[in-house]
Amino acid sequence: MVGREIRFYNKATETFTYESGKEKGMKRRIVALLLSSALAVSLLGGCGGSSGGSDEASSQPAAQESSQEEASEPEESKEEEAASAAATGEATQLTFWTYVEQHTEFLQDAVTVWNENHPDEPIELQTETYPTEDMHSKLLITLQSGDGAPDIVDVNVARFSDFMQGDTEVFVPLNDIIEPEKQNFLEPVLDIYKYNGNYYGIEYHVGAPIMFYNTEILDQAGVKVEDIVTWDDLHEAGKKVLEATGKPIITFEVNDSWSYYIMAGEKKGDYFDESGNCIIDSKENAEVLDFMLSMIEDGTAVTTPGGGFHTEEYYGYMSQGGAASMLECLWYMGRFTDYMPELAGKIQVAAPPVWDESSVYPVFGGTATSITTQCENPDLASRFLAEAKISAEGAEKIWNVLGFDPLRWDIWDTDVMKAQNKYTDYFGSDIFEVVLGMKDKFHPSNITASPQFSLANSLIATDILFRVLNEKSATPEEALGNAAAEIKSAQ
Repeated sequence: MVGREIRFYNKATETFTYESGKEKGMKRRIVALLLSSALAVSLLGGCGGSSGGSDEASSQPAAQESSQEEASEPEESKEEEAASAAATGEATQLTFWTYVEQHTEFLQDAVTVWNENHPDEPIELQTETYPTEDMHSKLLITLQSGDGAPDIVDVNVARFSDFMQGDTEVFVPLNDIIEPEKQNFLEPVLDIYKYNGNYYGIEYHVGAPIMFYNTEILDQAGVKVEDIVTWDDLHEAGKKVLEATGKPIITFEVNDSWSYYIMAGEKKGDYFDESGNCIIDSKENAEVLDFMLSMIEDGTAVTTPGGGFHTEEYYGYMSQGGAASMLECLWYMGRFTDYMPELAGKIQVAAPPVWDESSVYPVFGGTATSITTQCENPDLASRFLAEAKISAEGAEKIWNVLGFDPLRWDIWDTDVMKAQNKYTDYFGSDIFEVVLGMKDKFHPSNITASPQFSLANSLIATDILFRVLNEKSATPEEALGNAAAEIKSAQ
């Protein structure tokens, strides 16, 4: 997630050779990985951030190393001293793998801060950025073989459960750095990466669901954001918008599942229950598809131009006032600032509509950072991650540098989150007032309950939504029932 380049999701299935002699059950997990598309992973990694690039990295691995400018003063700075230590072998080298280029910049910056604060134990971070599928597949093999894994690694939430199978622990428990600060973090997201009482990953963001409203279009129809409380309210408002402007109030994706998963999650619908049992064909999930279809049929909603929210076609459509709203997560702000600058000052962030008073707001993070058991310096690595991602200073940078809603919620109502930056310039200074108002209804998803989640999500994103909403070739019950049968046969 760096640079100005638009990176689209790789929907092709990446293949690799299975090596025999691995731990029992590995082959089955690899097959599951191959069945899921890269789109399913990139969905839940979201993390648009300030660069606006997708979580999918470039097709070639990239290595980034810390660099230091030449001294402008006779006396060496702390940064230069750290660099000198690294050059002479005094710094501890840590390796980091990710599929998000912007995360490398974030952690490299964290290394600079660490070396300034801890000149007696400097770190040199060697980073490698891979395409999403390549990295997760390579990581699985190296962890199972016991050789070649990085010290620190980003793992997409949709894939995390793949690494929690079997009796061998592949990630270092992070309880020592998480539990002292636990009261300052949102437990629904923390617990996504908790297995058998241990925390194995630290998120970059909460992934709060957010409605983005184009107030210019709503004003033409005499619709106020604050009057849209329920999904029925949105549907009725959509009729006014359609009559006044000829435009839909919302678009629904047919090659990605963000909108659907959030809407189903409000009903506590999911693909699996807490025990990993497939519930993708639940009544709640079918009801959401029925509702989406009803809006499409009367013109108050349309399927998303380009299929999903991460295409040039969609950015252009929304920039020209194509629809009055969209449902995504807070991290999508970076897409607006980078690819839809024409809408600055016209987009209002708000809590999504709910079904009724019992509705919740699903949160599911996106990417966790973990320490592998192959790390030779786990204590140093964990203290480094604590400073980079758990400390209040680290959380502030997650907001200011990446544009994410940090897991550390106790800074949400501070002046730090209201200070002027490109997000407040675009959306206003009340962004986190909206998120704080939703906090007590945040609800965890069961994304990590089953290693088949990526398969389930792929079926939703690449088959079910298109057939039900676009082709109208299957009823919600039929499509979800077929998906349930396929998932259960793969378990």
